[in-house]
Amino acid sequence: MNTQKPAAYRAKFNDINAIFDVRGFLIKLLRFWPVFVISLGIAYSYAYYISVRKLPVYYMENSISIKDDPNPFFTTNTSLTFKWGGVTDKVNTALVTLRSRTHNEKVVDDLGFFIEVQKDGTYQRVDAYGSLPFEIDIDRDRPQLLNTVYTLEFIDETNYLIRAEWSEGAFGRTQLFDESKDLGSIQLMGSGTEQNMALGQGFDKDYAAFTLWPIKGKKPVAGQKFYLKFLPFDGAVGRYLGVRVSSEFSGSSVIKLSMTGNNKARMVDYLNGSVAVLERDMLERKNLYATKTIKFIDSSLASKSTELTLAEDRLNSFKNKNSIIDLEFEGETLRNELTQLDVREEALERELNYYAVLETYLATHDNYSDIPAPSVIGISEGSVVTGVTQIIEKALERSTLEYSYQEGAPIFRGIDRQIDAI
Repeated sequence: MNTQKPAAYRAKFNDINAIFDVRGFLIKLLRFWPVFVISLGIAYSYAYYISVRKLPVYYMENSISIKDDPNPFFTTNTSLTFKWGGVTDKVNTALVTLRSRTHNEKVVDDLGFFIEVQKDGTYQRVDAYGSLPFEIDIDRDRPQLLNTVYTLEFIDETNYLIRAEWSEGAFGRTQLFDESKDLGSIQLMGSGTEQNMALGQGFDKDYAAFTLWPIKGKKPVAGQKFYLKFLPFDGAVGRYLGVRVSSEFSGSSVIKLSMTGNNKARMVDYLNGSVAVLERDMLERKNLYATKTIKFIDSSLASKSTELTLAEDRLNSFKNKNSIIDLEFEGETLRNELTQLDVREEALERELNYYAVLETYLATHDNYSDIPAPSVIGISEGSVVTGVTQIIEKALERSTLEYSYQEGAPIFRGIDRQIDAI
C-alpha cells in the first residue's frame, strides 16, 4: 500500500503539469522583469513622497494625584464643616470638570490658544508654537479679525513687514477675547493692508490690535516669514475636547490626561495648563466655602457680643447693689447656680437663633451647598446634624451633575424632591 500512494501522487502531478506548464509560466513572467522593476520604483517613490510630507503625530500624557490634606488642628466639630465627600468624591468631580467644555475654555483662554502662528516647513506650513522669536500680546478689549492670515516677514532682527489680503469692501467676522467673547462683523476697506512695523510697536486698526514683543535669547532671521491667524474661540476650544481623561483604575485617586498632536511644546503646555486650571478652581471652591463659613461665624459673634455686654452689665449692677452685704456660703452657691443658668440660657438662645437662621436660609435660598454647619454653633443634636449633612451632600451632588446635564433635567428634579423630603 505504501508504494502505491507515491505512484498515485506522481501520476496526479504529471496530469497537472500536462494541463498547466508552471515552468513555462515563470519563464514568461521573467521576460517582463523591467515592468516589475518600474512598478516597484513607482510604488516606493510614491510612498516616500507621502511619508516625507506627512507631519509626525506625537502622543503625550500626564498624571494627577487627588488627595485630602487633613489639618491636625481640626476638631471633630470643624471636620464636618471642611471635610465632605472624601477622596472618591473629589476624583469624580475632577473627572467631570476636566472633561467639561467650561474647563477647556478656561485653559484655551489662559494659554491664548485661539492664536495660531505657522511658519514655512520643508514641504508645507507647520505650527510655529514654541519656536517663535517673539510673543504676541493682544488687546482683549478690541475686536480681532477672524480667519484672516497676516504674513509677518522680517526685514532684520527688529523690523518686519505685515501684510494681509481680502476682497475689497468685504465684511469680516470679528471677536472680542475678553470675558464676553462677543462676535461681530466689520466692513474691510481696500483689498488688504501692508505696513512696516517694529517689535514692540503696536498694530492698531479697527479690525485688529496687537503687539509683537521680542523674546530674550531668540532673534528673528532676515527673510523669515510667519503666518498669524486668529481662530474663533469656540472652534479653538473644540480642538481640545478630545483630550482623554480617565482614572488609572477603579477607585484610584490618580487621574490620567493624554492627547495626540503635531506640536510637542503645545501639547506639554496644554496638559500642564489644564492641571493648573483644575488646581486653581479646586482651591477657589475650598476658599469660598471656608470664607462663607467664617462670615457666618463673624456675623453670629457680632450679635452675641452685644448680648454678652448686656449680660455683663446686669451682672456688674447686681454685684454693686449687693456689695455691702456680707454673703454667706449659701449666697455664693446661689450666685454660682445663677451664673450657670445664665450660661445655659444664652446657649439655648444661640441654638434657637441658629434654628431661625437655618429656617430662613432654607426658605429663601435655592443653593443649599453653603448652609452653615450646626457644628459651628456647637449643636450636637443627631437629627439636626444628620439632616444638614444630607442636604449638603445632595446639593453638592446636584452641583457636580450640572457639568453634564442641562438645568431642568429629570435627575435634578429627583434630587430636589429628595432635599425637600429631608
